[in-house]
Amino acid sequence: MKTNTLKAGLLAIVASTVLITSAVYAEDGKNDCQHHMKGERMAHHGGMRQMFKGLDLTEEQKSEIKLLIKEQKTAMKQNRPTKEERTAKKAEFLSLITADNFDETKAQELMQVRQDRAKYTKLEMMKVQNKIYKLLTPEQQEAFKDSFEKSHARKGERKGWH
Repeated sequence: MKTNTLKAGLLAIVASTVLITSAVYAEDGKNDCQHHMKGERMAHHGGMRQMFKGLDLTEEQKSEIKLLIKEQKTAMKQNRPTKEERTAKKAEFLSLITADNFDETKAQELMQVRQDRAKYTKLEMMKVQNKIYKLLTPEQQEAFKDSFEKSHARKGERKGWH
């Protein structure tokens, strides 16, 4: 009977640790880049294709855009943390969560690093989008602006932003 109680207690501890870890990651990643989430993925390269859909791009513009995106992907891959670095970060989060005394300062530092990285990624993406925008003709730029306004107005309505 005692072994069942011990097993149940251990299972509860493991389950709560998993839930807390996922909550920390979810809280930190709410507005960050989460490539594994389909909806968020569209905000990146797939979403960029949507941005320029219907603008009747020339073949030259298409090839220049592809080149810019390819260069940006390569640059982002080079700046991506290694598997070892990612494993170390996970270990830091786990040790913070499982510590006898929670270190809020350390938690804030870890989350700030994550937020800074997300900001960097978004900034780099915006730079590429600006370069692509500059490749457009004035007519295409106007069409892009109209499309952008319409799509963001719809998103705001769906989210209840008025």
